[in-house]
Amino acid sequence: MRELDRVIGYEGIKKELYRIIDIIRDPEKYKKLGVSTPKGILLSGEPGIGKTLMAKSFIKETGLKVFVIRKDRPDGAFVDLIRETFKEAEKAAPSIVLLDDLDKFANEDDRHCDAEEYVTVQTCIDEAKESDVFVLGTCNNFRKLPNSLVRSGRFDKTYFMDFPGIEDAKKIISFYLKDKKVAKDIDAEEIARFAEGHSCADLEMLINEAGIYAGYEGKKHISQEDIRRAVIRKIFHGTEVTENNPVSNRRLAVHEAGHAVLSELFFPGQVAFVSIEADDGGVRGMVHRNRDEHRFEEFKNVEIEIMIDLAGKAATELILNETDMGVGGDLHAANDHMRRLLDDVAAYDFLGWCHGEETSRKVYDHLDNAVGTELSRYYLKTKQILGKNREFLEAIIEMLLEKKTISYKDIAPIREKFVDGGDQADPYYRRVG
Repeated sequence: MRELDRVIGYEGIKKELYRIIDIIRDPEKYKKLGVSTPKGILLSGEPGIGKTLMAKSFIKETGLKVFVIRKDRPDGAFVDLIRETFKEAEKAAPSIVLLDDLDKFANEDDRHCDAEEYVTVQTCIDEAKESDVFVLGTCNNFRKLPNSLVRSGRFDKTYFMDFPGIEDAKKIISFYLKDKKVAKDIDAEEIARFAEGHSCADLEMLINEAGIYAGYEGKKHISQEDIRRAVIRKIFHGTEVTENNPVSNRRLAVHEAGHAVLSELFFPGQVAFVSIEADDGGVRGMVHRNRDEHRFEEFKNVEIEIMIDLAGKAATELILNETDMGVGGDLHAANDHMRRLLDDVAAYDFLGWCHGEETSRKVYDHLDNAVGTELSRYYLKTKQILGKNREFLEAIIEMLLEKKTISYKDIAPIREKFVDGGDQADPYYRRVG
Protein backbone atom coordinates (compact mmCIF):
# COMPACT_ATOMS: atom_id res chain seq x y z
CA MET A 1 0.00 0.00 0.00
CA ARG A 2 1.29 3.46 -0.89
CA GLU A 3 1.70 5.79 2.07
CA LEU A 4 -1.02 8.31 1.24
CA ASP A 5 -3.52 5.50 0.76
CA ARG A 6 -3.28 4.87 4.50
CA VAL A 7 -5.19 8.15 4.93
CA ILE A 8 -8.92 7.49 4.52
CA GLY A 9 -10.71 9.82 2.12
CA TYR A 10 -9.50 13.01 0.41
CA GLU A 11 -9.02 11.16 -2.89
CA GLY A 12 -8.81 14.34 -4.97
CA ILE A 13 -6.14 15.85 -2.73
CA LYS A 14 -4.15 12.61 -2.62
CA LYS A 15 -4.17 12.42 -6.41
CA GLU A 16 -2.58 15.88 -6.61
CA LEU A 17 -0.09 15.08 -3.85
CA TYR A 18 1.06 11.96 -5.71
CA ARG A 19 1.73 14.19 -8.70
CA ILE A 20 3.93 16.46 -6.59
CA ILE A 21 5.67 13.43 -5.06
CA ASP A 22 6.51 12.25 -8.56
CA ILE A 23 8.11 15.62 -9.34
CA ILE A 24 10.18 15.46 -6.13
CA ARG A 25 11.32 11.90 -6.79
CA ASP A 26 12.04 12.32 -10.50
CA PRO A 27 12.78 16.02 -11.13
CA GLU A 28 14.80 15.35 -14.30
CA LYS A 29 11.72 14.08 -16.13
CA TYR A 30 10.05 17.44 -15.56
CA LYS A 31 13.14 19.55 -16.20
CA LYS A 32 13.25 18.11 -19.73
CA LEU A 33 9.79 19.61 -20.19
CA GLY A 34 10.95 22.96 -18.82
CA VAL A 35 8.86 22.50 -15.68
CA SER A 36 10.14 23.90 -12.39
CA THR A 37 9.71 21.93 -9.19
CA PRO A 38 7.09 23.33 -6.75
CA LYS A 39 8.76 24.67 -3.61
CA GLY A 40 5.98 24.31 -1.07
CA ILE A 41 2.41 23.24 -0.29
CA LEU A 42 0.03 23.94 2.59
CA LEU A 43 -2.62 21.66 4.11
CA SER A 44 -5.42 23.61 5.81
CA GLY A 45 -8.42 22.44 7.81
CA GLU A 46 -10.05 22.03 11.20
CA PRO A 47 -8.16 20.28 14.02
CA GLY A 48 -8.34 16.51 14.11
CA ILE A 49 -9.14 15.80 10.45
CA GLY A 50 -5.75 14.25 9.60
CA LYS A 51 -3.59 17.07 8.21
CA THR A 52 -0.46 16.03 10.08
CA LEU A 53 -1.05 12.37 9.18
CA MET A 54 -1.39 13.38 5.53
CA ALA A 55 1.82 15.45 5.78
CA LYS A 56 3.76 12.58 7.37
CA SER A 57 2.52 10.15 4.73
CA PHE A 58 3.54 12.59 2.01
CA ILE A 59 7.02 12.89 3.52
CA LYS A 60 7.42 9.13 3.90
CA GLU A 61 6.39 8.58 0.28
CA THR A 62 9.04 11.03 -0.96
CA GLY A 63 11.79 9.26 0.99
CA LEU A 64 13.44 12.58 1.88
CA LYS A 65 14.85 13.58 5.25
CA VAL A 66 12.47 15.82 7.16
CA PHE A 67 13.09 18.71 9.55
CA VAL A 68 10.08 19.59 11.72
CA ILE A 69 9.32 23.03 13.16
CA ARG A 70 6.58 23.45 15.79
CA LYS A 71 6.02 26.34 18.16
CA ASP A 72 7.42 24.87 21.39
CA ARG A 73 9.54 27.69 22.86
CA PRO A 74 9.43 31.46 23.56
CA ASP A 75 9.29 33.85 20.58
CA GLY A 76 12.96 34.86 20.39
CA ALA A 77 14.25 31.32 20.80
CA PHE A 78 11.64 30.10 18.31
CA VAL A 79 12.81 32.54 15.64
CA ASP A 80 16.35 31.22 16.13
CA LEU A 81 15.03 27.66 15.81
CA ILE A 82 13.39 28.50 12.47
CA ARG A 83 16.63 29.85 11.05
CA GLU A 84 18.73 26.96 12.38
CA THR A 85 16.32 24.32 11.09
CA PHE A 86 16.27 25.75 7.56
CA LYS A 87 20.10 25.87 7.54
CA GLU A 88 20.22 22.20 8.56
CA ALA A 89 17.70 21.35 5.85
CA GLU A 90 19.80 23.13 3.23
CA LYS A 91 22.89 21.15 4.25
CA ALA A 92 20.94 17.89 3.97
CA ALA A 93 19.16 18.80 0.70
CA PRO A 94 17.21 17.43 -1.01
CA SER A 95 15.03 17.58 2.11
CA ILE A 96 11.69 18.69 3.48
CA VAL A 97 10.89 21.26 6.17
CA LEU A 98 7.55 20.58 7.88
CA LEU A 99 5.98 23.69 9.41
CA ASP A 100 3.36 22.06 11.64
CA ASP A 101 0.47 24.25 12.90
CA LEU A 102 1.88 27.23 11.04
CA ASP A 103 -0.97 29.50 12.13
CA LYS A 104 0.22 29.12 15.75
CA PHE A 105 3.71 30.46 15.07
CA ALA A 106 2.70 33.99 16.13
CA ASN A 107 0.02 35.37 18.42
CA GLU A 108 0.43 39.13 18.81
CA ASP A 109 -2.74 40.14 16.92
CA ASP A 110 -5.54 38.79 14.76
CA ARG A 111 -3.62 38.61 11.50
CA HIS A 112 0.04 38.61 12.61
CA CYS A 113 0.95 40.04 9.19
CA ASP A 114 4.24 41.53 10.39
CA ALA A 115 5.03 39.05 13.14
CA GLU A 116 8.74 38.28 13.31
CA GLU A 117 8.08 34.54 13.13
CA TYR A 118 6.31 34.82 9.76
CA VAL A 119 8.83 37.28 8.36
CA THR A 120 11.57 34.82 9.33
CA VAL A 121 9.75 31.90 7.70
CA GLN A 122 9.31 33.93 4.50
CA THR A 123 12.98 34.89 4.44
CA CYS A 124 14.12 31.33 5.06
CA ILE A 125 11.87 29.94 2.32
CA ASP A 126 13.26 32.49 -0.15
CA GLU A 127 16.87 31.76 0.81
CA ALA A 128 16.34 28.01 0.47
CA LYS A 129 14.85 28.15 -3.03
CA GLU A 130 18.08 27.25 -4.74
CA SER A 131 18.94 24.51 -2.22
CA ASP A 132 16.37 21.89 -3.18
CA VAL A 133 14.45 22.28 0.10
CA PHE A 134 10.72 21.54 -0.13
CA VAL A 135 8.45 23.28 2.42
CA LEU A 136 5.31 21.53 3.69
CA GLY A 137 2.95 23.38 6.04
CA THR A 138 -0.18 22.57 8.02
CA CYS A 139 -2.60 25.04 9.60
CA ASN A 140 -6.00 25.08 11.25
CA ASN A 141 -6.99 28.59 10.21
CA PHE A 142 -5.71 29.71 6.81
CA ARG A 143 -7.07 33.25 7.32
CA LYS A 144 -4.62 33.90 10.14
CA LEU A 145 -1.67 33.59 7.78
CA PRO A 146 -0.34 36.70 5.98
CA ASN A 147 -0.95 36.83 2.24
CA SER A 148 2.74 37.47 1.66
CA LEU A 149 3.54 34.08 3.18
CA VAL A 150 0.99 31.92 1.37
CA ARG A 151 1.47 33.43 -2.10
CA SER A 152 2.73 31.40 -5.05
CA GLY A 153 6.50 31.00 -4.97
CA ARG A 154 6.44 30.24 -1.26
CA PHE A 155 3.46 27.94 -1.00
CA ASP A 156 2.55 27.05 -4.57
CA LYS A 157 -0.62 25.25 -3.62
CA THR A 158 -3.00 25.20 -0.65
CA TYR A 159 -5.24 22.16 -0.11
CA PHE A 160 -8.32 22.68 2.03
CA MET A 161 -9.27 19.50 3.89
CA ASP A 162 -12.87 19.25 5.10
CA PHE A 163 -14.57 16.97 7.62
CA PRO A 164 -15.11 13.48 6.21
CA GLY A 165 -18.39 12.86 4.39
CA ILE A 166 -20.65 9.96 5.29
CA GLU A 167 -18.92 7.40 3.04
CA ASP A 168 -15.45 8.30 4.31
CA ALA A 169 -16.73 8.46 7.89
CA LYS A 170 -18.05 4.89 7.52
CA LYS A 171 -14.58 3.73 6.50
CA ILE A 172 -12.95 5.61 9.38
CA ILE A 173 -15.42 4.16 11.89
CA SER A 174 -14.88 0.65 10.53
CA PHE A 175 -11.12 1.18 10.91
CA TYR A 176 -11.46 2.19 14.58
CA LEU A 177 -13.87 -0.69 15.26
CA LYS A 178 -11.72 -3.45 13.79
CA ASP A 179 -9.64 -3.96 16.95
CA LYS A 180 -12.63 -3.64 19.31
CA LYS A 181 -15.00 -6.33 20.53
CA VAL A 182 -18.29 -5.22 19.04
CA ALA A 183 -21.81 -6.63 18.93
CA LYS A 184 -23.45 -7.84 15.74
CA ASP A 185 -25.83 -4.87 15.68
CA ILE A 186 -23.07 -2.34 14.91
CA ASP A 187 -24.08 -0.13 11.97
CA ALA A 188 -21.24 2.08 10.70
CA GLU A 189 -23.57 4.10 8.47
CA GLU A 190 -25.83 5.08 11.36
CA ILE A 191 -22.81 6.15 13.41
CA ALA A 192 -21.47 8.14 10.45
CA ARG A 193 -24.79 9.92 9.96
CA PHE A 194 -25.05 10.67 13.68
CA ALA A 195 -21.55 12.15 13.77
CA GLU A 196 -21.43 13.79 10.33
CA GLY A 197 -19.44 17.01 10.29
CA HIS A 198 -16.97 15.87 12.94
CA SER A 199 -13.31 15.00 12.70
CA CYS A 200 -11.46 11.68 12.56
CA ALA A 201 -10.27 12.41 16.10
CA ASP A 202 -13.90 12.83 17.23
CA LEU A 203 -14.88 9.52 15.63
CA GLU A 204 -12.01 7.73 17.36
CA MET A 205 -13.00 9.29 20.68
CA LEU A 206 -16.64 8.18 20.26
CA ILE A 207 -15.72 4.54 19.70
CA ASN A 208 -13.45 4.58 22.75
CA GLU A 209 -16.07 6.32 24.88
CA ALA A 210 -18.64 3.70 23.88
CA GLY A 211 -16.17 1.03 24.99
CA ILE A 212 -15.89 2.71 28.38
CA TYR A 213 -19.69 2.59 28.79
CA ALA A 214 -19.74 -1.08 27.82
CA GLY A 215 -16.86 -1.96 30.15
CA TYR A 216 -18.36 -0.12 33.12
CA GLU A 217 -21.63 -1.99 32.68
CA GLY A 218 -19.83 -5.35 32.47
CA LYS A 219 -20.67 -6.03 28.83
CA LYS A 220 -18.55 -8.33 26.69
CA HIS A 221 -19.17 -6.34 23.50
CA ILE A 222 -19.67 -2.70 22.48
CA SER A 223 -23.21 -2.24 21.18
CA GLN A 224 -24.79 0.24 18.79
CA GLU A 225 -26.66 1.74 21.74
CA ASP A 226 -23.34 2.37 23.53
CA ILE A 227 -22.13 4.33 20.49
CA ARG A 228 -25.42 6.24 20.20
CA ARG A 229 -25.05 7.27 23.83
CA ALA A 230 -21.45 8.35 23.23
CA VAL A 231 -22.54 10.57 20.32
CA ILE A 232 -25.27 12.25 22.34
CA ARG A 233 -23.10 12.69 25.45
CA LYS A 234 -19.80 13.71 23.89
CA ILE A 235 -20.65 15.51 20.66
CA PHE A 236 -24.09 16.90 21.47
CA HIS A 237 -23.57 17.46 25.22
CA GLY A 238 -26.48 15.36 26.41
CA THR A 239 -26.81 14.64 30.10
CA GLU A 240 -26.42 11.18 31.58
CA VAL A 241 -29.86 11.46 33.20
CA THR A 242 -32.66 13.10 31.21
CA GLU A 243 -34.83 15.51 33.21
CA ASN A 244 -37.72 13.48 34.60
CA ASN A 245 -40.44 16.05 34.01
CA PRO A 246 -43.25 14.59 31.87
CA VAL A 247 -44.74 17.98 30.98
CA SER A 248 -41.40 19.51 29.98
CA ASN A 249 -40.35 16.37 28.09
CA ARG A 250 -43.63 16.34 26.13
CA ARG A 251 -43.24 20.00 25.15
CA LEU A 252 -39.73 19.23 23.97
CA ALA A 253 -40.81 16.12 22.05
CA VAL A 254 -43.66 17.98 20.32
CA HIS A 255 -41.36 20.82 19.27
CA GLU A 256 -38.58 18.59 17.90
CA ALA A 257 -41.06 16.24 16.23
CA GLY A 258 -42.50 19.23 14.34
CA HIS A 259 -39.10 20.04 12.86
CA ALA A 260 -38.43 16.39 12.04
CA VAL A 261 -41.77 15.72 10.36
CA LEU A 262 -41.57 18.81 8.12
CA SER A 263 -38.06 17.86 7.11
CA GLU A 264 -39.01 14.25 6.40
CA LEU A 265 -42.02 15.25 4.29
CA PHE A 266 -39.87 17.33 1.97
CA PHE A 267 -36.51 15.55 2.26
CA PRO A 268 -37.21 11.91 3.22
CA GLY A 269 -34.29 10.30 5.06
CA GLN A 270 -32.37 13.53 5.65
CA VAL A 271 -32.97 13.56 9.42
CA ALA A 272 -30.10 11.59 10.99
CA PHE A 273 -31.57 11.66 14.48
CA VAL A 274 -33.97 13.50 16.78
CA SER A 275 -33.23 13.79 20.47
CA ILE A 276 -34.70 15.33 23.59
CA GLU A 277 -31.45 14.48 25.43
CA ALA A 278 -28.97 16.41 23.27
CA ASP A 279 -28.04 20.00 23.92
CA ASP A 280 -27.89 22.36 20.94
CA GLY A 281 -26.07 25.52 22.02
CA GLY A 282 -27.44 25.49 25.56
CA VAL A 283 -31.00 24.47 24.56
CA ARG A 284 -32.05 20.89 25.22
CA GLY A 285 -33.41 18.96 22.25
CA MET A 286 -32.36 18.93 18.61
CA VAL A 287 -32.94 17.56 15.13
CA HIS A 288 -29.71 16.64 13.35
CA ARG A 289 -29.99 16.61 9.57
CA ASN A 290 -27.33 15.36 7.18
CA ARG A 291 -25.60 17.99 5.10
CA ASP A 292 -26.62 18.87 1.56
CA GLU A 293 -24.18 21.35 0.05
CA HIS A 294 -26.59 22.18 -2.76
CA ARG A 295 -29.74 22.62 -0.65
CA PHE A 296 -29.88 26.40 -0.93
CA GLU A 297 -29.22 26.56 -4.65
CA GLU A 298 -32.97 26.27 -5.28
CA PHE A 299 -35.48 28.94 -4.32
CA LYS A 300 -38.07 26.36 -3.26
CA ASN A 301 -35.66 24.78 -0.78
CA VAL A 302 -35.19 28.08 1.04
CA GLU A 303 -38.97 28.33 1.37
CA ILE A 304 -39.04 24.80 2.76
CA GLU A 305 -36.25 25.66 5.21
CA ILE A 306 -38.36 28.53 6.54
CA MET A 307 -41.25 26.15 7.19
CA ILE A 308 -38.93 23.65 8.90
CA ASP A 309 -37.74 26.51 11.15
CA LEU A 310 -41.35 27.37 12.02
CA ALA A 311 -42.50 23.77 12.50
CA GLY A 312 -41.57 23.50 16.19
CA LYS A 313 -43.78 26.45 17.05
CA ALA A 314 -46.57 25.21 14.75
CA ALA A 315 -46.52 21.69 16.25
CA THR A 316 -46.68 23.09 19.78
CA GLU A 317 -49.73 25.18 18.95
CA LEU A 318 -51.38 22.33 17.03
CA ILE A 319 -50.81 19.52 19.56
CA LEU A 320 -50.63 21.34 22.90
CA ASN A 321 -52.71 24.41 22.08
CA GLU A 322 -50.14 26.68 23.72
CA THR A 323 -47.51 29.22 22.74
CA ASP A 324 -44.02 27.77 22.31
CA MET A 325 -41.67 29.56 24.73
CA GLY A 326 -38.50 27.97 23.33
CA VAL A 327 -38.77 29.19 19.77
CA GLY A 328 -36.46 32.24 19.77
CA GLY A 329 -33.61 30.68 17.81
CA ASP A 330 -36.00 29.18 15.25
CA LEU A 331 -37.65 32.55 14.59
CA HIS A 332 -34.29 34.22 14.06
CA ALA A 333 -33.31 31.49 11.60
CA ALA A 334 -36.61 31.81 9.69
CA ASN A 335 -36.20 35.60 9.63
CA ASP A 336 -32.69 35.30 8.18
CA HIS A 337 -33.87 32.97 5.40
CA MET A 338 -36.82 35.22 4.57
CA ARG A 339 -34.70 38.37 4.48
CA ARG A 340 -32.36 36.57 2.09
CA LEU A 341 -35.25 35.92 -0.29
CA LEU A 342 -36.68 39.43 -0.04
CA ASP A 343 -33.41 41.38 0.03
CA ASP A 344 -30.35 39.42 -1.17
CA VAL A 345 -31.95 37.80 -4.24
CA ALA A 346 -35.10 39.97 -4.64
CA ALA A 347 -37.14 36.79 -5.11
CA TYR A 348 -40.59 38.47 -4.98
CA ASP A 349 -39.99 42.06 -6.08
CA PHE A 350 -37.39 44.82 -5.80
CA LEU A 351 -39.27 46.87 -3.18
CA GLY A 352 -37.31 45.34 -0.28
CA TRP A 353 -33.92 45.16 -1.97
CA CYS A 354 -31.39 47.09 0.13
CA HIS A 355 -28.84 48.28 -2.41
CA GLY A 356 -26.23 50.09 -0.35
CA GLU A 357 -25.79 53.38 1.47
CA GLU A 358 -28.26 55.13 -0.82
CA THR A 359 -31.10 52.80 0.23
CA SER A 360 -33.95 54.88 1.66
CA ARG A 361 -35.65 54.38 5.01
CA LYS A 362 -38.81 53.54 3.07
CA VAL A 363 -37.14 50.44 1.59
CA TYR A 364 -36.02 49.21 5.02
CA ASP A 365 -39.52 49.75 6.42
CA HIS A 366 -41.03 47.82 3.51
CA LEU A 367 -38.55 44.99 4.04
CA ASP A 368 -39.44 44.70 7.72
CA ASN A 369 -43.16 44.66 6.95
CA ALA A 370 -42.76 42.16 4.12
CA VAL A 371 -40.68 39.79 6.25
CA GLY A 372 -43.37 39.75 8.95
CA THR A 373 -46.17 39.27 6.42
CA GLU A 374 -44.44 36.45 4.59
CA LEU A 375 -43.41 34.64 7.78
CA SER A 376 -47.03 34.73 8.94
CA ARG A 377 -48.13 33.25 5.62
CA TYR A 378 -45.54 30.49 5.77
CA TYR A 379 -46.40 29.75 9.40
CA LEU A 380 -50.02 29.12 8.40
CA LYS A 381 -48.92 26.77 5.62
CA THR A 382 -46.60 24.96 8.03
CA LYS A 383 -49.43 24.41 10.46
CA GLN A 384 -51.68 23.15 7.66
CA ILE A 385 -49.07 20.62 6.54
CA LEU A 386 -48.61 19.32 10.08
CA GLY A 387 -52.38 19.10 10.50
CA LYS A 388 -52.68 17.00 7.36
CA ASN A 389 -49.91 14.71 8.70
CA ARG A 390 -50.98 14.67 12.33
CA GLU A 391 -50.78 10.88 12.70
CA PHE A 392 -47.17 10.93 11.50
CA LEU A 393 -46.41 13.78 13.91
CA GLU A 394 -48.03 12.10 16.92
CA ALA A 395 -46.26 8.79 16.23
CA ILE A 396 -42.87 10.57 16.23
CA ILE A 397 -43.77 12.37 19.46
CA GLU A 398 -44.65 9.13 21.24
CA MET A 399 -41.52 7.35 20.08
CA LEU A 400 -39.39 10.31 21.23
CA LEU A 401 -40.98 10.22 24.66
CA GLU A 402 -40.30 6.49 24.87
CA LYS A 403 -36.73 6.35 23.52
CA LYS A 404 -35.48 9.95 24.05
CA THR A 405 -33.32 9.68 20.89
CA ILE A 406 -34.49 8.17 17.59
CA SER A 407 -32.59 7.71 14.34
CA TYR A 408 -33.52 7.76 10.66
CA LYS A 409 -33.97 3.99 10.91
CA ASP A 410 -36.71 4.52 13.51
CA ILE A 411 -38.37 7.30 11.51
CA ALA A 412 -38.48 5.59 8.08
CA PRO A 413 -41.12 2.90 8.86
CA ILE A 414 -43.33 5.47 10.61
CA ARG A 415 -43.13 7.78 7.60
CA GLU A 416 -43.96 4.90 5.24
CA LYS A 417 -46.94 3.93 7.38
CA PHE A 418 -48.59 7.32 7.70
CA VAL A 419 -47.56 9.34 4.67
CA ASP A 420 -49.43 8.83 1.39
CA GLY A 421 -47.78 7.42 -1.71
CA GLY A 422 -46.84 9.73 -4.55
CA ASP A 423 -44.12 12.32 -4.95
CA GLN A 424 -42.91 12.73 -1.37
CA ALA A 425 -40.12 15.04 -2.52
CA ASP A 426 -42.68 17.79 -3.12
CA PRO A 427 -45.56 17.56 -0.61
CA TYR A 428 -45.87 21.35 -0.34
CA TYR A 429 -47.69 21.82 -3.62
CA ARG A 430 -49.47 18.45 -3.53
CA ARG A 431 -50.86 18.89 -0.02
CA VAL A 432 -51.27 22.62 0.49
CA GLY A 433 -50.90 24.51 -2.77
